[in-house]
Amino acid sequence: MLIAVVAMAGSPALALAQLPPPNIVLTEPRPALLTVKSFDIHLRAATALVYDDNISLYENPQAIGGIQTGRNQPPLGDDFIYTFAPGIRVAKATGLEASPSALSVDYTPSFIFFVKNEEENSIDHAASLKAGYGFTKLTLGLSQDYISTAGGVIDVGNRVSQENYNTAAMVRYELTEKTFLQSDGTFRIIDYETLTDSKEWYLITTMNYQISPKVTLGFGVTVGQLYVTEQSQVVITNLTSTNSFTTTMVRPQTYAGPTLRASYRTTEKTDISLTLGAEYRTYDDGSSEFGPVFAFTGSYRPFEGTGFTMEAHRRQQNSAVISGANYISTGASLSVRQRFRDRLFGTLTASFDNADYVPTSRSAHTTRNDDYFLLRPGLEAILGRSWTVGIFYQYRQDISSEESYSFVNNQVGIQAAWGY
Repeated sequence: MLIAVVAMAGSPALALAQLPPPNIVLTEPRPALLTVKSFDIHLRAATALVYDDNISLYENPQAIGGIQTGRNQPPLGDDFIYTFAPGIRVAKATGLEASPSALSVDYTPSFIFFVKNEEENSIDHAASLKAGYGFTKLTLGLSQDYISTAGGVIDVGNRVSQENYNTAAMVRYELTEKTFLQSDGTFRIIDYETLTDSKEWYLITTMNYQISPKVTLGFGVTVGQLYVTEQSQVVITNLTSTNSFTTTMVRPQTYAGPTLRASYRTTEKTDISLTLGAEYRTYDDGSSEFGPVFAFTGSYRPFEGTGFTMEAHRRQQNSAVISGANYISTGASLSVRQRFRDRLFGTLTASFDNADYVPTSRSAHTTRNDDYFLLRPGLEAILGRSWTVGIFYQYRQDISSEESYSFVNNQVGIQAAWGY
């Protein structure tokens, strides 16, 4: 039978990032536009016009020409943003049920235009490759994602350019009919144009037991390392000249701890996955800390036409803007999709995230703590076989202990997508 491809782990830095275009709705799955030998080719295109009243995420976005306390650039204020995002997906035909392999490639460039602030125009990119192969007892999976964006990031408190690379690999071996050994490895790179970059790898290895056809439990260990690249400007002045140069320092963080996994899946209604653990983390100066981590995802369809999607997490990531600090992100989100008629849907997404900044060395100090809220209602309609149109409103607020990072942001937009 056709195997499932390994799912990519989410990048912690993106949990507090605005990735334009803002959640453009794509059409529901359609038959392939073209089939070449054993591969299906799907094409799509999405467009959106959005009014954003605070594109640079400032507490006072109307203070044009002024500089808010703690920021080194003036706010950009409001703007209309137009996005056009074509895409292509090439995948091994899903009808090949006897095949032990899976393969897909996906690419979407996003052309983003600002009416007032033309200097913010950008071309963002999102590309992914997913592959897998299943032997009699052994299953292998590989996933590679690349995302390049220019948008407002909550941690930074401004618009920045960043590139994200995420590689994930999975190995699963069936020991008996009910037990299996699984290892999931991830390597990611977050590269900012001018801020603190980072590289991270981690490996989760678990022994799993299928209690029933619906319930699986696993226990194992997680190990990983985070490498934070900090840059600083050094100025040397003598009697005749002044010279400056940039120094780079890589600060490693090592962590390990026990991991418990649980999943509950039914054929149609429920799909729940939980990873729970404890993490002992050491820093390059010899300091250390211990704390819980978890990741929860779930979907539930109580009725035909009604669906819930849930997510919760607690994880740690380095700050791109505060030297010598990590932030512990603890949050949850809930999305509801309700069909009112055959082709009319209502959507509602609500999320909360707390970012608690902690020093990563004895000499560092930070008191920053952010509470981030998001609420997004929307309405979608499917037109014909391949078109989707929609409207949405999005409210975001960040309440920070350091007032210069606080902001309120409203977006309203119309969007359309075509896919085949």
